[in-house]
Amino acid sequence: MNTKIENINDTRKKIVISFTKEEVSQQRDKVVDEFVRGAKISGFRPGHAPKAMVEKTYAESIKAQTERSLTSQAVDAMNKIEDFDIYAIVNIEHDDKDGCVLTFTADIYPEIKMPESLETKVELKPTDATEEEIDNAIQYYRNQRAKYEEVDREIQKGDFVRLSYSGKIDGKSVADIAKDMPLYADQKSTWEEAGNENAPGIQSIVQGIIGMKKGQKKTITHEFPKEMPIADLAGKKADYDVEILEIRQKVLPEIDEEFLKAFSAKDVDDLKAKIKAGIEADKKNNNEVMKRQMAVEQLLEKVSFEIPESAVDDERESIIQEMMMRFVSSGASKADIEKNKDALIETSKKEAQGRAKMRVFLNRVAKDAKLKVDNEDMSRVLWQEAMRTRVKPEELIKQLKKEPGRANRLRSDALLQKAINYLADKCTVEIK
Repeated sequence: MNTKIENINDTRKKIVISFTKEEVSQQRDKVVDEFVRGAKISGFRPGHAPKAMVEKTYAESIKAQTERSLTSQAVDAMNKIEDFDIYAIVNIEHDDKDGCVLTFTADIYPEIKMPESLETKVELKPTDATEEEIDNAIQYYRNQRAKYEEVDREIQKGDFVRLSYSGKIDGKSVADIAKDMPLYADQKSTWEEAGNENAPGIQSIVQGIIGMKKGQKKTITHEFPKEMPIADLAGKKADYDVEILEIRQKVLPEIDEEFLKAFSAKDVDDLKAKIKAGIEADKKNNNEVMKRQMAVEQLLEKVSFEIPESAVDDERESIIQEMMMRFVSSGASKADIEKNKDALIETSKKEAQGRAKMRVFLNRVAKDAKLKVDNEDMSRVLWQEAMRTRVKPEELIKQLKKEPGRANRLRSDALLQKAINYLADKCTVEIK
């Protein structure tokens, strides 16, 4: 076996590995012997068919297996080269003219001038829960359990109102002008929270219905902002004919025995203590996430290196798949996804660069620290992947057996998580 290496660029090499005719013949003989031992040919007991007959019967399979064996030997040889570490093999060319010549195009890990120290310092917010946060949480839970009772009176701020409306601009229907914006077009039955300044609807209607009664009709004028993306609406005034169909008043539950029971609380003080513990636990978890993120970001700012092209491609593909999954889970159709495909690809480019840089850097950290992935690490990553993809763990394992590339990616993720933990342990936290 002979190896020749050529530089394509700082992170890509062409590696030519040649086998002589004798080496190819020796490997082929080994493969043939394996086929003879397991061959099932009519008229002969397994393993006793003539060698010539086996070679003729399984000629294509023997050739393919020989090529696979030589390729495997070549990959093993490349991985033992001490001058560089291979990130990924991006192409293989095969030539049988004189023995066997395998030409690999491989991306390699770049040389990285590491910081003098991996120690970092971050400032984080206190994890104590304030009285205001506790009161807001209690109010949130009351709102979750609120009842909406129908009332027969004038609309007040905070009421939930079912209404209909249709708008016109200079006698032309808004529905015809803004066909892609149904929020501003005709609504036969929709709900609004009266007086809500943050409501996404037509604010003039949201505010203008205060004081109206069920069954009452009214024309409300709305002026669209000049920054509207729809040119035919920008800066225009529309007259909306509004009719009130139903008025409901939000009634918050009392903090009584039934309310406390839902939280397994003995009294109000016990409820506040439980909420306080929950808020502080969330803050501590958030601080831990922030510490890990900020520690890595600080170190990344101190290093500069070329990123392998395939590393960026891998991350871009991963990001697009994640975006697709979010689209599908939100109910988007194939047509919606196809319509936004170019935007998704463009959005993924910059993020892919950052993620690829982080992956390459963390791999170097793991190598220098001699970190290894054990069964516990893999179990944790498999569980995370199962939760992310909403697949049962046992089903995920079956999928990974058929997708070695995906399995290798998860093993790499497990190693990078260990590298992040390693850096987080070297991070000093100051609470401010």
